[in-house]
Amino acid sequence: MQRSNPISQYIKTVCEQIRWKQAHPMVAEEFENHIIDQKNAYIAEGVDEETATVKAIHEMGDPVLIGTELDRTHRPNVEWGLIALTGCVLLLGIVIRLFMIRDANISGIWTNSILAALLGIGFMIIAYLLDFTSIGVHAKAIYGGLILVTIAVMMISPTINGEKLYVPFLLLLLPTVFAGIIYRLRSRGYLGIVLCGGCMVIPVIIGMAVPNFSSAGLYALTCLTLLTLAVAKGWFHVNKLMAMLLVYIPVVITAIMVLLTIVSRSYHWQRLHTAIDPSLDPMGGGYLGTITRDMIQGAAWLGQGERASYPGFPLPQVHTDSVLTYLIHKFGWASFMVIMLLVLSFMIRAFVLCSRQKSMLGRLVSTSVLITFTLQVALYIAYNLGLQIFSPLTLPLISYGGTATIINMFLIGIMLSVFKSGDVVRDRLIQRKRNRLIEFVDGKLIIHLYTKQ
Repeated sequence: MQRSNPISQYIKTVCEQIRWKQAHPMVAEEFENHIIDQKNAYIAEGVDEETATVKAIHEMGDPVLIGTELDRTHRPNVEWGLIALTGCVLLLGIVIRLFMIRDANISGIWTNSILAALLGIGFMIIAYLLDFTSIGVHAKAIYGGLILVTIAVMMISPTINGEKLYVPFLLLLLPTVFAGIIYRLRSRGYLGIVLCGGCMVIPVIIGMAVPNFSSAGLYALTCLTLLTLAVAKGWFHVNKLMAMLLVYIPVVITAIMVLLTIVSRSYHWQRLHTAIDPSLDPMGGGYLGTITRDMIQGAAWLGQGERASYPGFPLPQVHTDSVLTYLIHKFGWASFMVIMLLVLSFMIRAFVLCSRQKSMLGRLVSTSVLITFTLQVALYIAYNLGLQIFSPLTLPLISYGGTATIINMFLIGIMLSVFKSGDVVRDRLIQRKRNRLIEFVDGKLIIHLYTKQ
C-alpha cells in the first residue's frame, strides 16, 4: 500500500528508534494499517483527507517515545537452551574421541576434531547472523548453485570403498533449500507440487550415483515430509486429497519398482536377509552385524561388558560408524542412555520451537533442519544396535567427521536464525483462486496444473 508522506515520515521515525532491523517491516505494516484505518474513520465522519491524516498520526503519539518503547520489546529471541544443548553434544563428542584414541589406537583424530569443532562453531554463528528468509527469496538460485557444486565435488572427489567422499554430506544441505523451493512454488497450485517433485528427484539421483543410499533416502524422506506438511496445511491452495495422490502415487510406484528389483536380484535379496539376520553369513556379509550384536548382548548396565569373541578391537572405523556400540560395550547401557537423553532433549526442544513458528517459511526451514538431524540419529542408532540395512552417515556432532560436523553446525545455525526472528517474519502474500485438478467442460477433459491468481 502506498503511503502518503506524513505517514511515511512518522513510520520512518518510529523504526529509526528500533535497533533490530528485521522488526522494521512488521512494525511499519502494523502502524501503517492502524493509521490508515483511523484516517478512513475520520474521513467517514466528514473530515477532509489532509486533516484526517494529521489527526490519525497525532492520535498515535510521539514517534520517538513509541519507537523507544518498541525497541525494548522487539529484540532477537536468542534460544540459549538450544545453544547450550548444542555445545554439550559437541563437547561430549570430543570427550568420547579421547577415549577412542586410547582404546582403539586411533591417531590423528584429536587435532582434526578440535579444528572441525571450531570451524563448525564459526559456521553456526555465520548462519545464525544471516537472514534465513533469503532461503525463500533466492531458493531457485541457491538450489541450482548447490546442485552444481555437488556435481563438481562428485567429479573431483576421491573414491573410498567405492563411494565418493564429501558428497553425501553436501546432500544434507539440500532439504533446507527444498523448504525454500516449496515456499516459492506454493502459489502455482498443482504445477507447483509437480515442480517440487522434480526438485526432489535430482539430488536422489546424485545420491544413488555416489553411491550412498543412506543420503539419498534421507533426502527423499525429509523432502517428502516437508511436501506432505505443505499440502496438509493447505499452503498450495488446492484440493488436499488430489494433491496427496499427486505426491504419493509416484512414490508408491517407485517403491514397488525398487522392491521388485531387489527381489529379482538374488544378490541384493541375500544382502537384505543378511542385514536383518547377520548369523546367515557371520564371516561374510554379516560380519559387522554379528560383531555388533555380540558386543551389544554382552554389555552390562554400567561398566565394561564381556569382550566379543574376536581378536583385538573388533570394530573397524569405530570412531565414525560405531561410536554407540563402542560406548555400550565399554561403559555400559548407562552411557547410551545419557547420550540419548541429551540428543532427545535437543530434538524435543527444537520440535516445540518449530511448532510455534507462525511464518510458513520459518516452519518449513526449521522443520527441514530438525528432520535432517533426527533421521541421521535414527539411522545411526539402528546401525549401532545391529540393524545394518543402511550404512549410517554420522551421529551429529558426536561421531568423528569434519565435514559432517561443519555442515550439521551450519544447519543448526540456520534453525537458530529462524527461532531468533521467526516471530517478526511475514510471509509474502499471494492472492489465489482455488481450482480443481480435473474437470469436464463442454465434453472436454481439462487438467489444471496451474492455480489461477
